[in-house]
Amino acid sequence: MMISARGYLKFLLWLLFFITFTFELVKILFELGPATGHQKLGWANAFFWSSLFLMEMVMAGMVIYYLVKYPARRIRLIILACCHFSVILLLPTVFNDWSWTCVLYPWPHSLQAFDPATPKPAFALSLVVGFMLAPFLSYKWGMKGFCGYICPHGAFFSETYGRIFPSRPDTLKWVERFVPPFYFAFMTIALAGIMVMPTLIDPLRSVQKLLYFITAEFFYFVIAIPLLGGRSYCRIICPMGYLLKRIVRLKTRNRLEKLSAATRKKS
Repeated sequence: MMISARGYLKFLLWLLFFITFTFELVKILFELGPATGHQKLGWANAFFWSSLFLMEMVMAGMVIYYLVKYPARRIRLIILACCHFSVILLLPTVFNDWSWTCVLYPWPHSLQAFDPATPKPAFALSLVVGFMLAPFLSYKWGMKGFCGYICPHGAFFSETYGRIFPSRPDTLKWVERFVPPFYFAFMTIALAGIMVMPTLIDPLRSVQKLLYFITAEFFYFVIAIPLLGGRSYCRIICPMGYLLKRIVRLKTRNRLEKLSAATRKKS
C-alpha cells in the first residue's frame, strides 16, 4: 500500500512536533531536578531550541504556501503570521528574553507577564492586550476580533499545521463544558492569589507552566491537531477563548434586551 506525499508530510510534521515537545518535557524534568547537572540540562536546552527554531521555519514555509494557494485568506494569514513570528521569534531575539512572548500570550492564557523575570515594558503591554485590547476586539467584532486575527497560538496553527489534518468539530464536545471553565477558574484564582500574596508567583507559575505544556503544547500539537483538527485547543481547552466567548455572549444578550425593549415601546 503506497503512502501519498501528503501522508508523508503529515507524519514528518507530526514527528517534528513530537520530538520538539518531548525534549521540552525532558528539559522541564531536568529543571525540576537540579542534581541532574548543567551538562544534561544544557544539552536538552540546545536540542529543544534547535527543534523549535526548525519548527518555526517550517511554519514560515507553510505560510508562504498557503498565501499562494488560498488568496482569499491572505489578509488574515499575513496578520496572524506577523503576530505569531513577532512574539515567538522577533521580540525574544531582539531583547534576548523569551518572556516577551507574554505580549500576545496574556492572562488568562498564561501567567508569564507576572513572572518577576519579565521586563516591565512586556508586563505593561501584556496587561493592555489581555485586559483591554482582546476584550475590546471581541466585543466589537466577535470571536474573529482577537481569536480569528491576532491569536499567535490556536488561530495561527489552525491556518498552518492544522490545515493538513481533517477537522472534527463535533468530537469531544462534552469536554467544552468542563475543561475551559475549569482552566479559567484556575487562572483567575492564581491571579487573585498573586495579587494578594506576590510570593505565590513562583509555585503558581511552575504549576501553570506544566499545565500549559501538557494542554497547549504536547496535547494540542501531538494528539489534538492530528485527531481533532487545528481549532481543537481553542474549542476544548483555551481559557482565553472561554473568557472572550463570555464577552461576546454579553454583547449578544445586551443587543437582544435592547431589541426587546424597543419592541415593547412600539407595541
